[in-house]
Amino acid sequence: MTKSKCWRVFSITVCMGLLLVLTGCWDRREINDVAFVLASAIDKEGDNIRVSVLIPLPGNMGSTGGGGGSGGQKPFAIKTETGKTVREAVSKLQFRLPRHLFFGHRRVIIIGEQLAREEGVSTIFDAVTRTPENRLTAFIAISEGKAQDVLNADTRLERFSAESMRELLQSEASVRITLKDVIGKIISIGEDAFFPYIEKVKTKIKGQESEDVLIEGFVMTHNGKMTGTIKGNAAIGLRLLNHSFRKYDETFNDEGNFMTIAITEAQISIKPVMKNGELSFRIHSMVKASVNEDRNLDRNYDDYETRQRIEKIVAERVVDNIKLAIESMQKSNCDAVGFGLQAYRAYPQAWTNQYRRDWGTIFPKIEFEVTAKANLFRLGMSSKNLGRKEQ
Repeated sequence: MTKSKCWRVFSITVCMGLLLVLTGCWDRREINDVAFVLASAIDKEGDNIRVSVLIPLPGNMGSTGGGGGSGGQKPFAIKTETGKTVREAVSKLQFRLPRHLFFGHRRVIIIGEQLAREEGVSTIFDAVTRTPENRLTAFIAISEGKAQDVLNADTRLERFSAESMRELLQSEASVRITLKDVIGKIISIGEDAFFPYIEKVKTKIKGQESEDVLIEGFVMTHNGKMTGTIKGNAAIGLRLLNHSFRKYDETFNDEGNFMTIAITEAQISIKPVMKNGELSFRIHSMVKASVNEDRNLDRNYDDYETRQRIEKIVAERVVDNIKLAIESMQKSNCDAVGFGLQAYRAYPQAWTNQYRRDWGTIFPKIEFEVTAKANLFRLGMSSKNLGRKEQ
């Protein structure tokens, strides 16, 4: 037998031997035996924790898009159970279901306000992070009232409330906050986590009654517990400070005439300053603005002083928004921006010796100097109002 033939026989023998030790798919699970969880809600109920999950029902989805299912039935089911821990509630829920709960496709986690205030959001992290199938990229938010009620919202624009919430939590109405982001902030020194504040509202148009999910603002936390909320212009200021900028509109009243300006770009500079042993912060914002609408038909944007006055109005509003955000954070004792972390990076020795241990009591008393500059770079397709009648 030639050398090449001997090598071929040897190779075939080895391959046949390896086939004998292959085990195959010993842990396979048919797709019909799996219940895919798209979103979950976690609430406090007495001394227990209530876990609710949203599971899609493919048989009720029908063949067309939109929010309805086949034959008027909902295309999803909400299942819920209680326990002393999150995992106990999930285990009890699993015993009631004929399918295996799979959390690998979970997109949203909603925490009830009562649980966030009394127990803290850290309650759920151990249960979520120990199981490898849980996604750390899932969006997380805190609901006004019961999280289960938000999960069960009858949204018409999407098939599932989970899909509506996911799109909303990554839209311009909010800041993209994932489970991974929150864990990183909670375990950090000199930084606190904040969450989107979500609620369910009803649409009261006759014949078109439905429920929508709304981002109301943000929830402030300290040491993992909810300490307050931030809404309106203060919420805009918080987004600016976190460099989580997305284009937004502001409406101004200029001598009785309303105009809407779009803030299209923003650059924020936060500088810790140590003077006479006292820590303070200087914050400067540079924004670009664009005119979206002006109710003043006679305004002349070709006039330099007119544009300069509008830029001053925009800059003052940006300063006010940032100051409102800082005031709300100090009132809630929530360093949602990470000022402490920036102080550590600028003055590591002073931070370690003076501020780290008592940052929770020092932060509400810190002084901030806030300035802003606006650039009105775009006036629209025309610098004149087309509704203006020529004299």
